[in-house]
Amino acid sequence: MEKDKQDLENMNFQIVNIDITNERKNEIQQKFNIVDAIFVAGGNCFYLLQQLKEKDILKDLIEFANNKIYVGSSAGSCITCPSIEYAQKLDDKTQAPLLKDCSAMNLIDAFILPHYKSKEKYTRLADEIIKEYNNLNFLPLTNEQAIIVNNREDYKIVNTK
Repeated sequence: MEKDKQDLENMNFQIVNIDITNERKNEIQQKFNIVDAIFVAGGNCFYLLQQLKEKDILKDLIEFANNKIYVGSSAGSCITCPSIEYAQKLDDKTQAPLLKDCSAMNLIDAFILPHYKSKEKYTRLADEIIKEYNNLNFLPLTNEQAIIVNNREDYKIVNTK
C-alpha cells in the first residue's frame, strides 16, 4: 500500500487518505465528495468487505465507482466482483468474523484473480480456484495487467508495461 501511495504521489496526485476502520461514515462520505478518483489498496478482501459493510459505506462506494474513477489493487479489485466467496484460498476469511455475506460491489460480471504468475503460490491457488469454481468466469491477472471497466459486461484486460 505504501509503494502504491508513493507511486501516486510521484505522479503528482494529491492524496486524501480514507481509513474505513477508524473513520466514521459521514467522514468517509465527505471525502468521497471531494475526490475525483478512489484507489482501494490490497490486503485481506474479506476484512475489507466486512469493514465496508460494517460502516454501511459499500453502497456509497458503488455509487462513486459508477460515477467517478475507481481503481482497485489486489483486494481492492476482488471486491469489484459479484462476490468474494471464491477468494477463500487467497485470503483468510477468519480475519472477517462479522462478514456474513460475501456479496460485493458487482461492478463486473467476472471474478478477478490478482497476482497470477507473480509467485508460484498465487498461480497454484488461482488454478485451484478456477478448477473448483469451474462455473464462474475468472479473470486471472498478472501484476502487469489491469482491467478497464465501462460497465458490468463491457471491460477489457490491458497490459500496463
